[in-house]
Amino acid sequence: MASVSQSGLTTNGGLVAAVLSDLILEQLYDPTDLSALMTFVPFGSDGSGAMDVTQDAVPGAFAARTSETVGGISDSAYATEKFTLTPVGYSRKYSMTDLVPVSGGPIQIDRVAANLTAGVALTLTDLLCALFPAVASTATPGSGVALDVSTMYDAQFALNSASVSGPFAAVLSPKQINNFQASLRAEAGAVQFVPATADLLALRGPGFKGTWNGVQLFQSDSVTASGGNALGCMFGAGAFAYTLANAQLAAGMIPPGLLYMANAAMTIEMSRDQSNFVTSLIASIFPSVVEAEDLRACQIISDE
Repeated sequence: MASVSQSGLTTNGGLVAAVLSDLILEQLYDPTDLSALMTFVPFGSDGSGAMDVTQDAVPGAFAARTSETVGGISDSAYATEKFTLTPVGYSRKYSMTDLVPVSGGPIQIDRVAANLTAGVALTLTDLLCALFPAVASTATPGSGVALDVSTMYDAQFALNSASVSGPFAAVLSPKQINNFQASLRAEAGAVQFVPATADLLALRGPGFKGTWNGVQLFQSDSVTASGGNALGCMFGAGAFAYTLANAQLAAGMIPPGLLYMANAAMTIEMSRDQSNFVTSLIASIFPSVVEAEDLRACQIISDE
């Protein structure tokens, strides 16, 4: 008598090899959002594609008068600075055939839209890390050499010498974080690494690794590399600034029936290719990330 087997039923249609669960789990990726480490500047261009932000003059000490009654006083230069924010359009598109919702899989149009929304923070993180190689001040243990505690002190000392007030933040690559923690194992004394707790992660978001010597440490795979070195950075408040131009203002250009979502950060519109039975979601944002004041940052260069 022939027995009924699972493999036989799978072959002849009595069973399917696998049933798709409706549970959706995230794949591994780095969700680090570094926007909180930058100064947010609301964008108000008033008819221009760029916006200048004024930095006030540095105060100066008073000078003694040369005489009680004569001699007068000379004007001091009131030297202001500025940086410019110029939003640029960034976009991302996903397309889905009609058979996807008909088949009933867990990835539907709302999941695609949520994925696009999560990409806004990732874009700002990429743009920030791309600025680190332009920072003039540097601290390094040597090209291709692992990051160590002494180099982190060097970065702190450079910021302190430039009169940058704390607290500081350091954004490092995963390998830089690993090498720094390995170097810490050989250190003794009161300066310790304090790992991130669940409460701190909830407050500062993914990517926060902990605190060392008053420096908030963040890990990001957006940190760029060059010549076998990772190009991280330590900086104080005001070193970098960003804006997101109001994407909702562009919603008036999109036919209402095709507008999926619109807010100040992003618009998502739908596009329909009827002849190929494909619906696309196209998201748009208008960010600008700049180095506001170079002296407030120190690049950290070490083994990639």
